[in-house]
Amino acid sequence: MTSTGDTKATKNGPGSSAVKNGPGTISDALTAFEAQATKLPAGPAPDPNVAVACALGWAVGDAMTCTKYQAFDHLVKVPELDDPFDQWNLLVNQIISQCGHLNNHLKSTNADFDLSDQLKIAASLSLGSTPGDVKTVIGDKNVTVTELHTGILTVLWSVASPLAKAYQLGHEMEQMCATPIAEPSATVSTEPSATVSASVQSHNANVHRLLTALASKLPANAAHATDNSLRLWSASLSAGGEESPQDLLLQGRRWHDVLAGDVSGKDGLRLTDYVAAADSVAGKLGQTARQVVARFKVWLIVALIVLAGGIVLIVVGTKGAIGAGITAVLAAFGLTWKGIGDFFGRAAANAEEQLWDAEIDWAIAYRFTVLRHAPADNQLKPRSKELEIDQPTKEHLRRYKQWKQNSPDVLTS
Repeated sequence: MTSTGDTKATKNGPGSSAVKNGPGTISDALTAFEAQATKLPAGPAPDPNVAVACALGWAVGDAMTCTKYQAFDHLVKVPELDDPFDQWNLLVNQIISQCGHLNNHLKSTNADFDLSDQLKIAASLSLGSTPGDVKTVIGDKNVTVTELHTGILTVLWSVASPLAKAYQLGHEMEQMCATPIAEPSATVSTEPSATVSASVQSHNANVHRLLTALASKLPANAAHATDNSLRLWSASLSAGGEESPQDLLLQGRRWHDVLAGDVSGKDGLRLTDYVAAADSVAGKLGQTARQVVARFKVWLIVALIVLAGGIVLIVVGTKGAIGAGITAVLAAFGLTWKGIGDFFGRAAANAEEQLWDAEIDWAIAYRFTVLRHAPADNQLKPRSKELEIDQPTKEHLRRYKQWKQNSPDVLTS
């Protein structure tokens, strides 16, 4: 009779193979490590309907800004269709299209509620002919637009919370980015830069929460890259950076394009960006390795001894006294070489993948962030206490300034 820790072989003919139930050999660990380290786990697939809901929230937010302030400077200018009448009708058409898309989606899933009523409300917002006073007529539609907004939220929160959160995200970001430029200057008692700072700081927490909640649902890299960019904006404004309402609106449109899936976050990256990201990953892995060495010196010495024994096993085989001793230790702890290889292989794969994704998210943020007046270099020194922001944010602001200086193709307008 053999124990469960022994290696049992069964022979059923010339084509049979051995079945191993024991700790195995060092080769099993190496094979398992290679298999796991090259197997990068696939994350959840983005939901295109979430991107549409985000775009719808932004569009309805634009409509609310138009009706509240009777202003149109925050809308994208389309050649030959840039007068308020045409701008409004184009915006309403966008709302109808996006709302119709989500309505079809809800009906296809047999949801208990749909957006049919909201589509009728949206259709009633169109202007059939050019009125004498366009701004006044559109201003009178404020109640209807508010009804549309609350109606969409009610339906989406009732049947699909990710869509509701995405809609809320788009609306919140539009209000943050468009209000400073649309609000009449007569009602503003502070400087434009102060209005920009107040708008960002008042919406920052909600936008961050929603971006984090929707990270796996929005287009790849969109949520984290936008959140990183907003972090740069918030930190720079907190440090006294003066940004204009036009700059915030421009930045908001870039955030919108990525979140709505109109462009991919990686579209703006250059070869040098990937090289810089790879260099940063290598640096962080090296830093992590040094921290591990300092913290687990004794265990690393033991591991090196085991590794040396493994090398001997590869050279002389596994039937010697060293092999018997190591496998006996493994068996005593209920371990196998394959299990060890699996564990460290998965750890290596996950760590490398997560680090790489994080660096790409920051590379995208550096590339599409527009800050005219970032903090001075002396404020961003590691030991500087001039700015009341955390050290990692200081480092990201410093790297952003370096990228902007060293890469002349970084967008600045």
